[in-house]
Amino acid sequence: MSGSNAETDGRGFCVIMAGGRGTRFWPLSRTRQPKQLLPLGRGSSLLRETYERVRPLVGDERVLVVTNAAQAEATAAALPELPRERIVAEPVGRNTAACAALGVGLAARLAGEGPVALLPADHLIPDPDIFREQLAEAFRLVEADGGVVTFGVPPRGPATGFGYLEVADIPGGDAAAEGLRFVEKPDVDTARNYVSSGRFLWNSGIFVWRSSDLATEMGRHAPEISRLLDAPLRAYGGDGFETALAAAYADCPAVSIDVAVMEKLSGFRVMAARFEWSDLGSWDAWRAYAPDLGAGNRGRARLLAGDGRGNTIHAPDKAVALLGVVDLVVVDTDDALMICRADDVQRIKEITDHLDANNEQDLL
Repeated sequence: MSGSNAETDGRGFCVIMAGGRGTRFWPLSRTRQPKQLLPLGRGSSLLRETYERVRPLVGDERVLVVTNAAQAEATAAALPELPRERIVAEPVGRNTAACAALGVGLAARLAGEGPVALLPADHLIPDPDIFREQLAEAFRLVEADGGVVTFGVPPRGPATGFGYLEVADIPGGDAAAEGLRFVEKPDVDTARNYVSSGRFLWNSGIFVWRSSDLATEMGRHAPEISRLLDAPLRAYGGDGFETALAAAYADCPAVSIDVAVMEKLSGFRVMAARFEWSDLGSWDAWRAYAPDLGAGNRGRARLLAGDGRGNTIHAPDKAVALLGVVDLVVVDTDDALMICRADDVQRIKEITDHLDANNEQDLL
């Protein structure tokens, strides 16, 4: 599919950030086959679904994927239509600030100055048409007025697993409201206050900038990252790019784009998402979209008769019997079995931290 048609011309560029490990989906998500490469959404991988959402709007020629060295080949295999040079591998993970600066800087090299969307690869958005409508409007706003536009998700409850955006007023339709501040993940009482105030939205982690504006803000608020990435950005397209990138990443600070830049902005705009959205941050979030197995159980398995209730199961190739158990998460793979209470799914990272500490790379 070409990017040169009436629908795509002038509509922006998309950088898909696809380097995460998805540790809270262990043991299914692994270093070489992480969450974004798994079919946890509507059938294809989350990365594939992200790509298919933006492709009709911007075309293949205006998409860049930033992943990591361990996942580069699997990422390329998941997106065979995308030219291999449009899949860039970070030598080591340095969180999202470096990824954003690298991706948007490369977008400017590839397509010139213009609006660029930063998109996580592992979110679930079942309403692609609505998403494209709003993304196109965000491109237009940024092209006309500069600055940054982000999407805020109307909260469905006092969730503690998301950051929040405080706005001057909740925008309607595709209007953009004045953003007041970014807020880190709150405790439950604070989250309740945010939701009841009517002035807070969940932070989707989707940002739209003019490439020069992000470069300016990175230089102002994260100058070390800007300085280090200057050499590989200038070397892109030549033989020295990978060497320059490795040298830059060796010393690059590991910090999120929210902490490095977004929380320090003097102003930003927020569009309220009209599309359904989930960051699929853990097995309990996946449960809401998993097939119904009866008796309040959800997941993918051949569930045998039993009196288990409210359980989440991922064992597609197994028959699973649940007797007298309630609200468990059961995940079975070829080499690992994980069982926990639904309330403890956030603790799965303790397992991956333990595996890291003991260098049990075969299970990571």
